[in-house]
Amino acid sequence: MGLKISLADDHNIVAQGLASLINQIPNISTLKIFNNGKELFDNCLIEQPDIVFLDFEMPIWDGKKTLKELKIKFPNIRCYILSMLNEKAIIDDCISKGASGYLSKNCTLNELHEAINNTSEVYFSKEVLTHLSGYGTTKKEQVFLLNEPLTDREKEVLSLLCDGLSPKEIAENLFVSIRTIDTHKTNIMQKFDVNSVGKLISVAIKNKIV
Repeated sequence: MGLKISLADDHNIVAQGLASLINQIPNISTLKIFNNGKELFDNCLIEQPDIVFLDFEMPIWDGKKTLKELKIKFPNIRCYILSMLNEKAIIDDCISKGASGYLSKNCTLNELHEAINNTSEVYFSKEVLTHLSGYGTTKKEQVFLLNEPLTDREKEVLSLLCDGLSPKEIAENLFVSIRTIDTHKTNIMQKFDVNSVGKLISVAIKNKIV
């Protein structure tokens, strides 16, 4: 019986490209593609895969949120994060939350093959290992400075974002509207000078702001 694999990525071209590579690997019985982590998780309730590949940045449920929920409900599923974000802090955070490995989206067919067949230890693609070893960063770290200080509420929202909660979940948690949370999120991203939630989380964790 071959392995059952599920893949979540909101970029269809990227997902199809990864799927075409994975389908070249022997011993794969099924491969399912989903647009976000919530869709993948809901399908796992119907049919549990052996391995999942999660894009880190996705709408609704991103890779971190999906990883967290999968490990609670299905601890035996091997979960790999796929991302172009290679900061050590965010990689370490994913591994601490139960990821079986972390691969760059530039990974090769051989690296996907190795990850799928790896069952004894955490797997990293070559590009990710380069960043973890320090060769992908400058020797002298620059001190990170916010454009403006965060308010107490913004710190609270940022902390929940880093925990993998969606704006809707944060709104419910803080008893405010989603529009209010979206406004806080926009203000926080402006203060961090970033243009994606994934980058925001990466910078916040790396600089120990949360």
